[in-house]
Amino acid sequence: MSQKRKSKQRNIGKWVGRGFLLVLLIVAGVVSYLVWDNYFNDKKEEPKKEETSKVEEVKEVETSEETEAELTSSAKGEEKKVKQYEGEDANTFADLTGAITYAGVSGGFLRIRVNIDQYLENGTCTLALRKEGANIYSAEARIVASASTATCEGFDISADELESGNYTVVIYISSGEKNGEIDGEVKV
Repeated sequence: MSQKRKSKQRNIGKWVGRGFLLVLLIVAGVVSYLVWDNYFNDKKEEPKKEETSKVEEVKEVETSEETEAELTSSAKGEEKKVKQYEGEDANTFADLTGAITYAGVSGGFLRIRVNIDQYLENGTCTLALRKEGANIYSAEARIVASASTATCEGFDISADELESGNYTVVIYISSGEKNGEIDGEVKV
């Protein structure tokens, strides 16, 4: 009898294993079907979204004679002419101009950065740091040329050398025969 029980137990184990495998295959099939179906439904919906967005983007454009000429020339394969900046050339100004692009305490230093509107290849920037009208600190840096403008090398002053409070920043720019002054404020 013990042999019959063992063979019945083996047969039951085989059927349970086969049943488990069958359930696993069915679940895998259902998941595969859902993923496949979802993938192709997304592909079918995408062209509809593009069509509606294209319709929304179409707007009436007022055309001038200049615009029509540009459209005609581009249709013919002609190159468009790039319009030059029509403002004044900053390099022709009598005085040098610019702006303080950064003034603040960072890493234990008061850092001051300046951009000069004109293209300069050499010259100096002289910093005067004032508090309540009195000169507290001064330094000099050379001018460095950039693509179409220039900049001062920059000023890094140890914050330990300065009392806390508001300061007036004045930067005198000198290059050749031209001079200028840039003003600003900073809180230390």
